[in-house]
Amino acid sequence: MYNFKTLSLALGAAVLLFASSCDKNDDTPEPAVSKLTTKTVNDLDNVATATTYFSLATGTQVTGADTASATKWDLKFKATSIFVNSGTSGTGTAQAQIVSSTFDSLTDAPTSGYKADATGAPAISGWYTYTATTEPQHAILPVPGKILVIKTADGKYAKVEILSYYKGNPSTTTATFADLTTRPASRYYTFRYAYQGDGTTSFK
Repeated sequence: MYNFKTLSLALGAAVLLFASSCDKNDDTPEPAVSKLTTKTVNDLDNVATATTYFSLATGTQVTGADTASATKWDLKFKATSIFVNSGTSGTGTAQAQIVSSTFDSLTDAPTSGYKADATGAPAISGWYTYTATTEPQHAILPVPGKILVIKTADGKYAKVEILSYYKGNPSTTTATFADLTTRPASRYYTFRYAYQGDGTTSFK
């Protein structure tokens, strides 16, 4: 009887040990969880506040004391100027550059070429055209194929495409837009962006 009980216990322990070993040696990789966030921001209001702060990490406008933070905002909009949270524009370490590409085809952020804002030399410039007396007259139009790539204040990467400077993202080829008396209000930014939360340069 004693030998039978001992044998039964030994067999039971062996089964448990084998099951545990199988679990530990399961080399099947867990599926990677993507941290890439893509979002379109419609009519970010730069009229109500002359300077508008935005966080790419949270996808929200930043207000109050957080506008003095080194990490809680990335971009600052002031009329047609777009600044980053660094250098002469902020206390953070955000940097930027403009890349000639399309939003969808830019699948990786550059590894170099970024800069902070400096006096007379903002990191972001050349994203729009002022039409002057060319139809539609006196309009601010985003330059196609110009993508803003940002090293964010929290050390991540993002790409941004400015879609419109006018409320409602209107068509700029209509008679309504061409007529200055019926043109929608300016200083309302519509843009789309992709934010890579895992810290890599990949936008895939």
